[in-house]
Amino acid sequence: MKFPIVAGFLAAGIALLAFSCKKPTAFGQELIDDYADYAFTDTITVNITQQREDSVITSDRIGSAARFLCGEINDPILGTYRSDLYTLIQPVTLNPDFESVTLDSIVLYLAYASSGIYGDTLQPQTLSVYRLDGSLTNDSTYFSNATIQAGMEIGRLDNFLPRPTSIDSLFEDIQSSFIRVKLDDTFGNELLGLDSLSWISDSSFYQKLRGLKIVSTSNGANPGAMLAFDLNNNSASRVAMYYRITNDTIQKRFDFYMRSTNKYTAFDHNFSGSEVEPVIGQAVTDKMYLQGMQGLRLKVEFPYANLLDRVAVNKAQLVLTVADDNPYLLPAEQLVFTVSVGDTAYNFSSDVLYSLGSSGTGDLSTFGGFPEDEILNGNTTLTRYRLTLSELFQHIIDDDVTPDIKNRTVYINVYPRNRSSQRTILFGPQSMYPPKLELKYTRVQ
Repeated sequence: MKFPIVAGFLAAGIALLAFSCKKPTAFGQELIDDYADYAFTDTITVNITQQREDSVITSDRIGSAARFLCGEINDPILGTYRSDLYTLIQPVTLNPDFESVTLDSIVLYLAYASSGIYGDTLQPQTLSVYRLDGSLTNDSTYFSNATIQAGMEIGRLDNFLPRPTSIDSLFEDIQSSFIRVKLDDTFGNELLGLDSLSWISDSSFYQKLRGLKIVSTSNGANPGAMLAFDLNNNSASRVAMYYRITNDTIQKRFDFYMRSTNKYTAFDHNFSGSEVEPVIGQAVTDKMYLQGMQGLRLKVEFPYANLLDRVAVNKAQLVLTVADDNPYLLPAEQLVFTVSVGDTAYNFSSDVLYSLGSSGTGDLSTFGGFPEDEILNGNTTLTRYRLTLSELFQHIIDDDVTPDIKNRTVYINVYPRNRSSQRTILFGPQSMYPPKLELKYTRVQ
């Protein structure tokens, strides 16, 4: 599954919206002056199937990703899921002069990306750093199911409590939220002892180093924690090698950065014995499950929507109600619709693309898809998602000659799932708060 957005699909989707006579809100607005009566229904048939997500691109070679997941969640409902981090490091300069020098220490600094952290940060974590036996290449695209054989552990931080919002001094007056992991002196001395050919280019250095693997575990605690780091923060994420020139008391520092190198995350999900395991691949009943990373999605079909005749959609929203109140595993902050555009390729729905804007960097406020509290009957507070599909549903209605149900199918995903470990448990069709398509429309002649 090639998601998030493939650039070509995004451009095509934006172009489609730019030249469409339909808008994703207030559909049929041009008809309202002549046909002013609105109609409303929330009884349209909706069939939903629980599915596993496919792999997703997680590598970042251009320094654009805001965070990289690293950690482990032990979820009582969705099982165990983890993310390991693989990265190259790039020397600040080539051909350094390391003659007659002595290593003091070598340290890995990782800047937190607090917005991506999930779970319980009051539970102790253990973080390990390994040299790779296999090679991480700088010009490859890595998916979330790719793994590279790790070798020797060269650093470890035991039983620490993450402090993702605590700002500390780093060096050179840099203030940041970070962790510090001392690496083995043998690794530092290896770097100091590299021959000149290893420093002649970045690619030569990468071939020699092969890359690092970073693993964080919750030591079996429930629910554990998924940490997130900003490897593209050159100020606070780096490997710093401290050394002295022989017979000199002044300490020097040589830095290695990750921003302009390839790095990616590998996901692993184990649903064995979990609540969700028996329903994967099945039509949902009382509960529905969504999960980021390489986790879970929902397939949503509107089997009879094409039988609606002479309808202009003014507004269509799918309403979903949260069914879980775990204080550590809060409902996902953003859900989106995707549609199939090939055998294994998916793209955002037209309503999502419209909300993101022509640059693809806008917010999703006009689309919705975020959890909001609603008061029902004056005394019951529910958390609900409202996902817009006005543009999409108009096309579904207009396509009244195609028998293929695929043309009346959308998918619900956590966004951005390659950078999010969040999940959501929802009420299903046979529950007290079933999912509903709320459709406001105008009859046309």
